[in-house]
Amino acid sequence: MTQKPQRKSKAVLAREAARAKAARFRELENERLRIAESAILIQEEIDDFDAETERRVAKLREERNSQLGEKRQKLDALVVEMLDTEIPAQEASERLGMSVGQVRSAKKSFEQTVAALAENSADDITATAAAPAPAGSADDSAAPSPSADETDAAAPAAETTPAAESYDFPPPGGSPVVPIQEGSPDRLQDATLPPGSAG
Repeated sequence: MTQKPQRKSKAVLAREAARAKAARFRELENERLRIAESAILIQEEIDDFDAETERRVAKLREERNSQLGEKRQKLDALVVEMLDTEIPAQEASERLGMSVGQVRSAKKSFEQTVAALAENSADDITATAAAPAPAGSADDSAAPSPSADETDAAAPAAETTPAAESYDFPPPGGSPVVPIQEGSPDRLQDATLPPGSAG
């Protein structure tokens, strides 16, 4: 006779069911983590792309404004050049494909630009003239004062004058007294003769 397989207990079945559910929850949790991670990365990419786009747009606007300003100035100059040929604004507008108002506006803009350039040039000239000269460039800059040694060396040597020998004026009616000079006979008696020279 064949032996019937033993039936699993309810506890074992319950444990297996719990494990299966836990594995399913783990799969779902991993999927949720993957989705959240991808979403966060996409949002960061969107922010970066938006910031970079705004930077490029701002740069393009700046270049656009600069180039448009230059081209408008050239157009204004051409309008004024046309008006300088002594034709009325109506005819100039027809020849240039512009309205009379645009012709007059271009002329006014050109005159304002010329006036602004002239004012800026005058301000630059005034600022340059008023700017102080750099140190050391003035002709009357103070020269370094000579040192004490240089002053002493440059000064001429003082001439020494021998002191005059004293002279006694004679009394009234007396003979003048001449001071004794070096080498006079009066001093010979005081001089010490060398040995063997005595007569």
